[in-house]
Amino acid sequence: MALARLAVIGQRATTPLLVVANNIEQPIGARVAAFEALEAIGDGRALSAALSAVGGPVEAVAVAAIGVVGQVAREKDARGTRAFDHLAATALSGGSSTAVRLAALAALDGQPEKLLKPIYEALAKDPASKVVARVTRRQAGAVEPLETLVARDLPVDPAVVAAVAREDGERAPLATLKRAVEIVRSRQEQAPDAEARGQWAVVRGVLHQHLAARGSRLALYDLREALEGATTLLPVGFLSAAAVVGDTSCLMPLARAWVDSAAPDRWWRDHLAEAFGAIVAREQLTRRHAVLKQILERWPSAGVLVARAKR
Repeated sequence: MALARLAVIGQRATTPLLVVANNIEQPIGARVAAFEALEAIGDGRALSAALSAVGGPVEAVAVAAIGVVGQVAREKDARGTRAFDHLAATALSGGSSTAVRLAALAALDGQPEKLLKPIYEALAKDPASKVVARVTRRQAGAVEPLETLVARDLPVDPAVVAAVAREDGERAPLATLKRAVEIVRSRQEQAPDAEARGQWAVVRGVLHQHLAARGSRLALYDLREALEGATTLLPVGFLSAAAVVGDTSCLMPLARAWVDSAAPDRWWRDHLAEAFGAIVAREQLTRRHAVLKQILERWPSAGVLVARAKR
């Protein structure tokens, strides 16, 4: 396209590209392409326009503009310092969207560790889980995609694996997610104490949640077995996955967990009931279904769950 050809021309194209990038009446796609071309050129004169766009209302344009700021931030001059400071402020800003903050963090990659360390430390407990996941990965050096880490060997720290799963789960191959579930389950079973087992359980739940979000039942067997073997509250990822892809084989363990749970565990009981009801509705079960009859025979108190089915 014309904007790409301008990028090849080099700094002589900066002015016409800025005309497009700065014009809010231009289509968003054109402005994004203009900033991408400016990033490729690397002309520091584009910094002011890029900084203005980063603070603008259009997320796609802001993300593209951050690429320009990131290029300038590599320069060892006052303009580079200004660009770096703006990237750091954007990454730390709770007022910016998660996508913009993640773009700012990515643009900071390659900067000296002494400059990045205080930023990462400040973000380690950020309310945005995806920001925390990115920081956790960077601090641990686990920057390879989930598919590569699964093929080689997952990190030994469950917090790092959870961060990788949260970031890459939406796009990782389904077979990779299934294999990750198997590895994490093994880690959970071999964990030395209850705290470590709980940490690995969280990771396993995140993986199931990503599989379910994409409509996959590849690891349904593991989900069902987790529900069957639950002696304590499971992480919410398991119940969210059960609600989305669980089938009739999940109903008995859900009902058993609901009956066995103590009355004060309102959060747990409510999520169990929601997952049970979601499966009943999706499978279009009636109260005459064999599994629902078995549940009533074994646990009469589960009648409030079975009542979610049609007559």
